[in-house]
Amino acid sequence: MIDYKNNDQKNTAPRLTAEESDNRRRRRWKRRMKTRAAIIKKQLQTENRFHKAMREKDTTTDHYRRSYLHWILHQMFSLFDYETGLHAINDKAAYRSWLSANRQNRHY
Repeated sequence: MIDYKNNDQKNTAPRLTAEESDNRRRRRWKRRMKTRAAIIKKQLQTENRFHKAMREKDTTTDHYRRSYLHWILHQMFSLFDYETGLHAINDKAAYRSWLSANRQNRHY
């Protein structure tokens, strides 16, 4: 048997007025927009740092470094995203391991 008294007591929570509901909705919307803006800002900063680091490809005189940067650029979005690509550009150990693997294949 269902106890109707208990069900009625559960539904007696005070309801929000239309104004309170609108205020709550506005606050949530502002919070979502602020979070989304922060994510987009971080993504754009990462992309700009990546492209700035890639400009080294045009100015470096080291043939192997230029080849490494060219390889990273061609592997973008299949192996790397902007953050990992930027990390690969700046990581000296990754460059050394790529260099040792690619110098062995060359027969000059």
